[in-house]
Amino acid sequence: MALAALISAIRDAEDGSGLVGTLPVAGRTLIERQARLAAQVGAERVVLLVERLPAGLTGAIDRLRRDGIAIDVARSAGDAADRFHPDERVLVFADGAMAGAEAIGRLVGGQTPALLTLGEAAPPGAFERIDAGARWAGLAIVSGDMLRKTVAMLGDWDLHSTLLRRAVGGSARRIDVADGAGLGEPYAAMLVRSRGGARAATEAAFAVDREGEGWPARLIYGPLARLLCGLILDRPLESRWLRWAAIGAAAVAVPMLAKGWLAAALLLLIAGALLDATGRLMAALRLSPASVEDRLAIARAGLMAAGLFAFAWHRMLGDPTPLVLGVATVAVMFAEARERLALRLLGAGARPPGWVADVDALVLLFAPFALAQQTLAGLAALGLYAAASFGAVQHRLLRIARIRS
Repeated sequence: MALAALISAIRDAEDGSGLVGTLPVAGRTLIERQARLAAQVGAERVVLLVERLPAGLTGAIDRLRRDGIAIDVARSAGDAADRFHPDERVLVFADGAMAGAEAIGRLVGGQTPALLTLGEAAPPGAFERIDAGARWAGLAIVSGDMLRKTVAMLGDWDLHSTLLRRAVGGSARRIDVADGAGLGEPYAAMLVRSRGGARAATEAAFAVDREGEGWPARLIYGPLARLLCGLILDRPLESRWLRWAAIGAAAVAVPMLAKGWLAAALLLLIAGALLDATGRLMAALRLSPASVEDRLAIARAGLMAAGLFAFAWHRMLGDPTPLVLGVATVAVMFAEARERLALRLLGAGARPPGWVADVDALVLLFAPFALAQQTLAGLAALGLYAAASFGAVQHRLLRIARIRS
C-alpha cells in the first residue's frame, strides 16, 4: 500500500514563540524537518494540518515543493482525513514529534497500525502515557480508513489522543525506541514544545554519521565545519552555495597550478575542501544529504584532477616522469572511485578502510612535499598512496562479496 504522511501544526509553543511547527530546527522549521523525515522513509506525499498559515510555514512549503516533496495543506481534521484513501497507510506526526529516520523506518516497515513508544528508561518529556510501562513518542502508522473513522467520531476530542486510543484498542504494534534495540539513533524521540526544545533538537541533529567519508573530512574538515555550521546554520544560506564556492576555488587553482603557483593553489584547494565539507554537513543537518558520488563532488574532483595534470605538465622540464605519475594517479583514483561505488551498492557495513585516499587526502599529503620543494617525490608519494588505497578497497570489496555469496 502507498505511504503518505499527516503532520500537525496546530499547537502554540509554550514560551509564546508562535506555532510549534514554525520553531527553527537545524536552520529550518520543525514542519520542514518532519516532512523530510517522512519523505526519507518513503512517504509519497505529505498533508499538513494547520489552522493558520504564517509566513514561516509558507517558505517551508515552497522549499519542500522545490525539492520534489508533494505537500498539501488542510485546515481541519476532516479536510485532512478526506485527502487519504481508506487503503492508504498514513504516517502520523503529532505536534512537535520527532525521531530519527531509522526508528521511523522501523515503524513503517511492518504491519499497520503501529506506534512508536518509549519505555520507562527513556528521558522524561511530555509524552502521552499508553499504560504503566510505555509512553507514546508522538508517531504512528495507521490506515486511511482508521484515520477517517477516528475523525468522524471526534467531536471536541483531540485527534491524536483519540487516534492513539483507537490504535491501542486495535492491538497496534509497538516499536520501543528507548530499549537499546540497536536502532543507533543519536536520540530516542523528542517532543518539541518551545525554542529550548528546538535548540535541543538541533544539537541532536549534529550527531551525523561521517563514517562513509574520507579521513580529512572526518578528522580535520569535519570538526571545523561543525564550528562554521554553528555560526551560519540559522542564516538564509543554501548548502549548495558553499559547495559551488568550493568548485570555484578548484577552478581557480587549475591555471595557478599550470603556472607553478603551488602554495597559493594548495591554499585554495584546502579552503575549498573546508567549504565543501561545511556545505555537505549543512545539507545533512537539513536532511538533504548529498552522497559522495553526487554531481558537485564529481565536478570538484574532475577539476582537481585537471589541476594535477596541469602541475605535472608544468613540472616536466623535458622529463616525462611527472606527467606519467600524474596520469597514473588520476587513473588509479578513478578506478578506486568505481570500487567505492560498488562497495556502497552492497549496502550497510560495506565501507572502505578509513585511511584510503580521496582528493582532499591527496592535497594534504602533497602539501609537505611542496613546502620542502620536493614535488617529484610528492607526485610519487601520491601515486603510491592512490595505488595502496585502490588495492585496499578492492580487497574489501572481494572479501565482502565472498562472504555474502
